Amino acid sequence: MATQQQQQHRGEEVEKALVIWNISNCPIPDGHDPFMVVDRIQTALGLVRPYGEISMTAVGNNLTQIPGGEDFMRKLSSLGISLKHTYNYHMDLHRWACRNPPPATMMLIDDYEQLGSLAPALYDFKDGGYRILIAYPQRQRLHLAKPFPRPFTNQGYWDDLFSYQLDAATTTTTTRILVNKCNDHRWSCSVCFLAAPSFDDFTTHLKSVKHEFSEWSRHASKYALDRTTRSNLPFGRSQELDLLLSQEMLRCQEEIRWHKCRQPGRGFRPKYRSNSQSKY
Repeated sequence: MATQQQQQHRGEEVEKALVIWNISNCPIPDGHDPFMVVDRIQTALGLVRPYGEISMTAVGNNLTQIPGGEDFMRKLSSLGISLKHTYNYHMDLHRWACRNPPPATMMLIDDYEQLGSLAPALYDFKDGGYRILIAYPQRQRLHLAKPFPRPFTNQGYWDDLFSYQLDAATTTTTTRILVNKCNDHRWSCSVCFLAAPSFDDFTTHLKSVKHEFSEWSRHASKYALDRTTRSNLPFGRSQELDLLLSQEMLRCQEEIRWHKCRQPGRGFRPKYRSNSQSKY
């Protein structure tokens, strides 16, 4: 396989590739090492065509609870892979596309349902000249959902990356991942709008009460929960969280009272005299 330097020497255009891997929906299988998994992903890309720059981000909404936990995350981070706590990476695709015009490749590894929700955007990228690769768990395709409205040329099962023997001639031997190419931060949380300065700060944040409260607030907004009703708030988990929840409940109650006072015909409304009406 030609290297990036060999392609540039021959005057060939070196394409860039983006990999977004939802590690919550497609975790590293038992008995597999993160370094090997990343090598398999890179090899799958290389079987389509050689790439010069590969930007990879592992996303998820429960990163501290994935199989392998912090140890696996630390290994992925050591390879230059960005880590992002998020529920949606749609804007990450657009941000990378703005910086990397076609020809280029996007590889998405996620569950079938999530990829289906992204299909309209992926078709737009495909029609615009991007090569789209998708991978998802086999069991979901067999037991779930309707097929994609339009087929993707390069799609396969996440499980297949670990079930076949790779030809030694095609297996990558070096990790070619560039950091901060998909988003501007190595470690970030889109729920709390936070960019951590280090891996340790990132994992500490994900286990913090502030993050726990933000996760609940997101849930409350999604399902339109009444935050003024105590039974709707998850009191009792910790004193620190109880304090934040109490503050939130009081804030919402005060906000409702304020809005009621401002409604026409309610509450005291002082009458003001103009200077011309003053008796003095």
